[in-house]
Amino acid sequence: MNPTLSKSQYIKGLQCPKALWFYKHRKDLAPEITPVKQAIFDTGHEVGHVAQEYFEGGIEVTADYWDIEKAVELTNKYREEGYKLVYEATAVHPVTGLYSRIDILRKVDDSDAWDLIEVKSSTSVKDYHIDDLSFQYYVFKNAGYKIRDCLMMVIDNQYRRNGDIDPRGLLRMECITDQVLATQDEVEYWTAELLAIADSEIEPEVEIGARCNKPFECDYKEHCWKHVPEYSILNIYQAGKAEQVVHACGSYDINNIPDDLLPVGIKLIDISSYRNGTIHSDQQNIEKFLKRLENPLCYLDYETVWPAIPLYDGVRPYQQVPFQFSLHIQAGSDSAIEHHEFLHKDSSDPRKAFAEFLIEACGDRGSVIVYNQGFEEKRNQELAEDFPEFAESLLYINSRMVDLLIPFKNRWLYHPGQKGSASIKRVLPAFTDLDYEGMDIAEGADASRLYQHFVQGKLGEEEIEKMWRDLSEYCLLDTHAMVELVGTLKTFSRNA
Repeated sequence: MNPTLSKSQYIKGLQCPKALWFYKHRKDLAPEITPVKQAIFDTGHEVGHVAQEYFEGGIEVTADYWDIEKAVELTNKYREEGYKLVYEATAVHPVTGLYSRIDILRKVDDSDAWDLIEVKSSTSVKDYHIDDLSFQYYVFKNAGYKIRDCLMMVIDNQYRRNGDIDPRGLLRMECITDQVLATQDEVEYWTAELLAIADSEIEPEVEIGARCNKPFECDYKEHCWKHVPEYSILNIYQAGKAEQVVHACGSYDINNIPDDLLPVGIKLIDISSYRNGTIHSDQQNIEKFLKRLENPLCYLDYETVWPAIPLYDGVRPYQQVPFQFSLHIQAGSDSAIEHHEFLHKDSSDPRKAFAEFLIEACGDRGSVIVYNQGFEEKRNQELAEDFPEFAESLLYINSRMVDLLIPFKNRWLYHPGQKGSASIKRVLPAFTDLDYEGMDIAEGADASRLYQHFVQGKLGEEEIEKMWRDLSEYCLLDTHAMVELVGTLKTFSRNA
């Protein structure tokens, strides 16, 4: 039987049948593998490798991803040779050609049954994970396997590294056999539906909406949304409501929303500002916010690294480890602005040196201005827990924090160019001539990914030197942006 539909294609089709059709029939729309996507793939491979170390005595099926026939032959060969653990074991449904690779196929001692173990880099079992393993069970069962249990192996986020990674500490298994068995009728129905769609020459009609973003942002969203304005009704309302309003208006254009469907509160401010092309300002609240600021003003921003597999002792999976900060300090309104930077240019744990330098640089007076206070505040709390000798000073810095996000999030100041977002990357170019366009590092995820590669020894000398320059430029802009935005708020205050 020729292979027809893989597990990943099945999951793609469940989210959107049109996405599956595009995958099969529109190779010209195939998305590029971005650095972010590649990082996700790399994390999956790294966690999968640790999962293999969780067990002993297994053998891996190694075949090109397209050579399903060879993968099945090797799987059967290893089973016949008596292996009780087969990694990347592959099976094909004898009638439909559905095929699946399971991360770990484990023989149940003294029986002819097997366990299916799927490995995920998340910290809990998601609904789509159940769909994933349900498809695999369906394929393996129909291929003649007797299956005892279906298990999901996920990351234990309470694990802390201590020396070499302990696979049995990092990973935990959760049995989801009952959920898998309960979905088998649905799997049979949907595989038949999706096989028909994949074989059809006619593109299916599927409306855009919430499905385009959940559980993943679809690879073909840019193509399907090309007729949707950058700022549209879909940005205004929650997913289900947005689709209702679109149907009522017959349009995605915000200008076409009837009065009886207009939202209230912040969203109404967004719409009014957009329609009128005017800036909304609440001078009274802006003034109250500015009065909270005490000199010297310390503008602070962190960059962190947060891999699934901890890099340092005492760190949990996905824990945000700060390795860089930028700090602009202005003693008074007429004072020159000083800039301080910490960037840990070593593969060792940066946290202690980070905390020491931070405490010294922030001093003991003035407001510490951040954008989205919860992030820096949480990092300081974690540092205080891990390094009790710095706890008092770190928590004192937290007590001085003022969140610059608040006036923009609450729409005390709003520019139509923000397009419904209070992100600093939208607010900054709306009110100033600064932006993040064209920077080699322009997102926190980019900074984290590159720094992780540095620690793991994956970068050459020239790449490392460039990374230091790009990191400094990016983090510096974050705090310089806050300086500019406080100036913007002053312009719109009652006392300006």
